[in-house]
Amino acid sequence: MSVQKIEVRVSTSGTAGSASGSGSAAVAVGELVAVHVNYHASAPATTDVTIKATGNPADQTALTLTNVNTDAWYYPRRVAEGNTGAALTTHAPYVVHGGILNVDVAQADALTDCVIATFYVRT
Repeated sequence: MSVQKIEVRVSTSGTAGSASGSGSAAVAVGELVAVHVNYHASAPATTDVTIKATGNPADQTALTLTNVNTDAWYYPRRVAEGNTGAALTTHAPYVVHGGILNVDVAQADALTDCVIATFYVRT
């Protein structure tokens, strides 16, 4: 197995505190291992980021950051289920299969590269 590095840059437009934007990258097959979110130095503390894996066969929200503007690493996981469908106490990575990783930014200021999300996908 190897790890693929995928970068999505999102520029925002609109009025201060209400600007938004989105970006995406295609991913063939893999498991989302980690995400680094890098904010523009002028991104306001009201900035919201939502990361979704789409087409897997349904959209999955892997990470939601509300009112955050500090660069950080994240390791998103979902609750695993047993063979009866009941939730377990363990977690599993998000599977990305022939889908797209979407990054939506809201409540920001109008900035070029307001958010740079770097994904690490095990293939």
